[in-house]
Amino acid sequence: MRNLRDSDNVFLKENWYPVDESYADDLEIIGEIPAELNGLFLRNGPNPKEPIDHKNYHPFFGDGMIHGLKIENGKALWYKNRYVESSFGFGPNTHVLKHADKIYALVEGGSSPVILDSNLNFSDEIPFSENKEKRFTAHPKLDATKNELHAISYDFSEYLSEVNRVHYRVVDGNGEIKTDIPIKLDSKPMIHDCAITENYVLIFDLPVTFSTGRRSDSKGGSDYPVIWDDSYRPKLGLLNRQSSQIKWIEVPKCFLFHVVNSYEDKSGKIILDFCRYEKLFDFNNPLPFGKKPFLTRWEIDIEKGSCVETILDDRPMEFARIHPELEGKEHRFSYILNDGSLNNLFKYDFLKDSSEVHHLGDNRKGAEPVYIPKLNSSAEDDGYVVGFVYDRETDKSEFIIIDAENFSDAPLARVVLPSRVPFGFHGSWINLE
Repeated sequence: MRNLRDSDNVFLKENWYPVDESYADDLEIIGEIPAELNGLFLRNGPNPKEPIDHKNYHPFFGDGMIHGLKIENGKALWYKNRYVESSFGFGPNTHVLKHADKIYALVEGGSSPVILDSNLNFSDEIPFSENKEKRFTAHPKLDATKNELHAISYDFSEYLSEVNRVHYRVVDGNGEIKTDIPIKLDSKPMIHDCAITENYVLIFDLPVTFSTGRRSDSKGGSDYPVIWDDSYRPKLGLLNRQSSQIKWIEVPKCFLFHVVNSYEDKSGKIILDFCRYEKLFDFNNPLPFGKKPFLTRWEIDIEKGSCVETILDDRPMEFARIHPELEGKEHRFSYILNDGSLNNLFKYDFLKDSSEVHHLGDNRKGAEPVYIPKLNSSAEDDGYVVGFVYDRETDKSEFIIIDAENFSDAPLARVVLPSRVPFGFHGSWINLE
């Protein structure tokens, strides 16, 4: 009988293949977990349920699964993974974060977030209870000063109805939507991420647009209903957070999944750092593979309506994270996954235009690195970088903890998990009081 993990679908090969729900406690630790780390590490990702249509499966549509690890007093108390259960339809498969004392599983495209507790039990509680529409995004940005989440979301159901618009939504410190502004567009762009500064929200109207006319027999996995439109004129929308007026600026042709961060410098220009794709989802390559993403900076002059682009590094980089309280503020450091062989993590210093590398091992593959500041941190990088690592030799995964100030050194601790964590998307560290 053929091994299912030898699938012809690239998103079902090896560690992409789904796992069963499981639980294990009192996990093995190699090294020593810092005593101040008391909380949960949660990560979301696709984990399709059997039977799987190997020909047409695409991970953006895979059933969501949360992988959770609880750490307390230097011990790894438990690991468990659970399918995302939703009373609202599709179980979000992309991100998981905490806001306003609630933990949310998130996805883009119009599906409702789902609320879960610290034991990975899913709730029927209605998110944003005072607002009828539940559409959101996988990548809201936290304004830590105001304790608000800012989001740009699109809705596949609106796109199918030929409604060309996205929505700017703000979730306040009580977990309710206080701002909900529809934004009319010329087309139907896929907007996976957004960015904020002190005075603006950035809207990425780029050449990957919604389309249901794609092939159904694409090689290596099904089509996602978007396509690269080479004739598209890419634009960046600068939505003023006070007046809600939008200024549109033409930008270089490219696509982005993930922003590093953005802020306004002393001269009033907007600085945007992100992982830039030259082209993605073109007709001959409908998968999100091909051109690799490179760390890039846009310098945006609001008055002139201009954008200057600089490629900062020629090594593939994706899944960037920063200090969680610096979104929309000037940052110095970012922690990024190597998007080539997946066996390196980078600490990029934007002030010095330099980087450090943490090599995971030739037979080990990493995931999104998450930064945790120390409780009484004295510097932007005074903290820990954590994440899951898959070991091909053991066919299991580990949770690693790196000292961010000594980034290239061996991990402070490695928590050996009872099984593997399939490749997935995004997660968060949640301090538990």
